[in-house]
Amino acid sequence: MSSAASPVLQNPDPGATYQAVYDALGRAYWDASDIHSKDLIYGAQQAIGDILTAINEQQLATNTALFVHLTPKIKAINLALTDIQTQINTITKNIDTAATVISAITKVLSLYPDL
Repeated sequence: MSSAASPVLQNPDPGATYQAVYDALGRAYWDASDIHSKDLIYGAQQAIGDILTAINEQQLATNTALFVHLTPKIKAINLALTDIQTQINTITKNIDTAATVISAITKVLSLYPDL
């Protein structure tokens, strides 16, 4: 048995972290300069919304089975968020929005870095 702490135990409030990136993406959506960027952001935001719903309904921090079930979705959204993070300067020219999005995404990606 491994003595390493579970990612769930390392961060007691993943819901707040996902909510922050969800909100930041909402602002970025309105600042996005083209429809492709808006679609990219909207898709990621909707996927995060699904994660938030699951967290709120099942209290992810105390439900290992749910975390295992959400792992594929978390992996997929991490890839999309990484894509948004690298493209944020072409998505929006609003520096405040870009900084908020990058900060929120960095925090979410740090929740489960091994996924």
